[in-house]
This record gives sequence, C-alpha cells and structure tokens, in this order.
Amino acid sequence: MILFFKKIVAVVIIVMVAIVSVAIVASAYQTVPTGYQGVVLQWGNPVRVVGSGLNNIIPIAEDIELVNVQVQAATAQESAASSDLQEVTTSVTVNYQLDANYAKEIYTNLRDQYEPRVILPAMQDALKASTAKFQASELITQRENAKNMFQNLLQDKLTQYHIKIVSVSITDFQFSAAFKAAIETKVTAEQNALAAQNQLQVVQFQAQQQVIQASANATALITIAQANANATVITANATAQAVQIVKAQLSPEYINYLYAVGWDGKLPIYWASGNGTAPYLILPVQQPTNGTNP
Repeated sequence: MILFFKKIVAVVIIVMVAIVSVAIVASAYQTVPTGYQGVVLQWGNPVRVVGSGLNNIIPIAEDIELVNVQVQAATAQESAASSDLQEVTTSVTVNYQLDANYAKEIYTNLRDQYEPRVILPAMQDALKASTAKFQASELITQRENAKNMFQNLLQDKLTQYHIKIVSVSITDFQFSAAFKAAIETKVTAEQNALAAQNQLQVVQFQAQQQVIQASANATALITIAQANANATVITANATAQAVQIVKAQLSPEYINYLYAVGWDGKLPIYWASGNGTAPYLILPVQQPTNGTNP
C-alpha cells in the first residue's frame, strides 16, 4: 500500500514537472501582433525592442509589453478666445502615430498613458494658441489656415515625445449666441444687397433693351424718310426731265399744229393786244343778248 502511494506521488510530481517544463518552454516564446512593437522587460526593466512575430525571450526573467505603433485617433474639445475676443469652442480630431524607432523610450517615459498625459493636453494648448491668431469670422473663412496652424503647433509640442501627427480634422466651431445672431444679420444683409443688385441688373437690362428698341425704331424711321425723300427727288427729277423734253418739243410750228388739231371750228371771241412779241392775252367777253355784233 505504501509502495503504491509512493508511485502515485512520483507520477504526480513527474506530471507537475512536465507541466512546469512545458510552461517554461512556452513562456520562452511570445508573439507580437502586426502593428505593435514589443518592449522586452527583464525583471521589470525595459532592455530591448522586438518586432512583430514570434520572439524568443528568457523564461521567467523576461516578459514583453506591447506598444501600439498603428495610426490612432484622439478627440478634444476646447473653449478659447479669438483675436477679437469672441469665445469659440472647437472640436478637433487628431490622427497620430508613435515612432516605432523609439518604442522603448515611449514605454519607459509614458507606458500606455501617452494620450491622457501628453497628447490631449498638447491638443488643448495648441487649440488655444491657434484660435487666438484668428478673428472669429476668419475661423470659418480661413478654416484650412487655422487647421494648418493648429497642426504645426501640436507637432512642435509632441516631437519631443516621438509622436508624429498624421492628419488633423476640425469637426466643429461653436460660437456664442450673440456672435451667431450678428453673423445671421450680416448674412441676411448681404443676401438682401445681392438681391437688390440682381434687381438693378434686371432693370438696367430692360432699360438697355428699350434703348436698343428705340434706336432701332429711330433708324427705321430715318430709313423710311430717306427712302421717301429719295423717291420725291427721283419723281421731281423725272418731272423736270419730262418738262425739259416737252419744252424742247414746243416749237411755234408745233404749237400752231396743236391749235389747229384741237380747233372745233368756232371762232373765239376775245380782245387781243400786243405787237406780237408779248404773249397772247385772251379775254373772254360777254356776247350780246340780241345776237348782233357790238
């Protein structure tokens, strides 16, 4: 019975040793996922950095802590005063990345607390500093310039911690109620002015159309008058030419011929005077009522 018990104890010990051995062997290898750097700790002190994949370490004495070197995002909101002393609340999202070449230093100084300890405070300071460089309205009209200034200020603050800024997005600007009301009033005034300007352009266009139409009517009237005048001149010239032709043909013989052709056989009653050089003066006289000559 005692021998049997001893055999069982021996088996248990062997199994436990085997399990411990397997555990020790297994702990000698650890995997670092893609997108991470592994900081090897020896009795709790960082001694070296290993890359992604399966890595060999000293069992029990060493362990691996992961440092995320992927692109990560941090969001902050901060109220600050613009250069014209308007209160502006800005919401911004920053995409950042830890420098993989300094994973050991980052872990030594910040562990995994780099965002609350360094990044968020730096974002808030950079927002205040960049907002103060612009008037409140310029934060809207010059949004890209404001974003670039914020990104440059933030990068200057985080470079010493080996943190790189990948991109920045300003997601929102919130202004005071009074400033919003002033902006709405300004926009309304500009829209009214634009509408008035458009109406003025319509009136000017209509006036120009009327001027063009009046000019066309005047041109048409002038053309008609010139045509009538030309027609009158042509008619007058034709008449004058006809008169000249008739006058040229009215010789004394031809006139006598016309008198003869047109005579009805009755002698006219007239008084004539002159020596033949003056024109005939035909004077009708009243015939006697008794039918006898005077």
